[in-house]
Amino acid sequence: MRIPHAAAGALSFVFLAALSATPAVAQPAHAGARVSVQPIEGEHGESVRGQIARLLRGHGYRAVANLARVSGTGQYPELARDNKLTAFVTADLEEGRHRAAITFLVWDGATGSVQGRWSVSAAPKGLGKAIAKGFWKALGSKLDALEPPPSDELEPAAPMYVNAGEPLD
Repeated sequence: MRIPHAAAGALSFVFLAALSATPAVAQPAHAGARVSVQPIEGEHGESVRGQIARLLRGHGYRAVANLARVSGTGQYPELARDNKLTAFVTADLEEGRHRAAITFLVWDGATGSVQGRWSVSAAPKGLGKAIAKGFWKALGSKLDALEPPPSDELEPAAPMYVNAGEPLD
C-alpha cells in the first residue's frame, strides 16, 4: 500500500510531535554523586574494588578509586568535603583456601558514620558473582539516602550599593 506524498508528510509530523511530547526520563537524585571506593587488602582486593566501582557507575554514581586508604575514619568528613564525596565504601576481605568472606561498610561522607553493613561468603572463584548478586540489594538504598557534605566555599555576594550621602559643595 502506497501512502500519498502529502499524507506521508502529515504522518511524519504527527510522529515527530508525539516524540517531542514524550516526557524526559527523570535522573535519580544521586545522579553523578561521588563515592570513594577505598583500597581493599588481599590477593583479590583490587579486582573486588574494581567490581564495586563498576557497580556504582552502573547505578549512576561517579566512583572515585584514586584516594589512598586513611588511617582513621575520623578523617572521612574532611576528606569528603575536600573531594566532594557523598560516601565511602570500605571492605575487609578474608581469604582462605576454600572460602573467602568480605564485609562491606558504607560510610556517610557528611558525618563519618556507618550507614550500612553487608557480608558475604563464597568459594574464592564465586566471590565476584556473590558480590554482584547481593551488593546493590543490601547497600543500594543506603547509598541512595546519602547527601554530600555542605561545601565550605562561599557563593559570590550580590553587588552592593552604598549611598555615601550628598556631595559637598
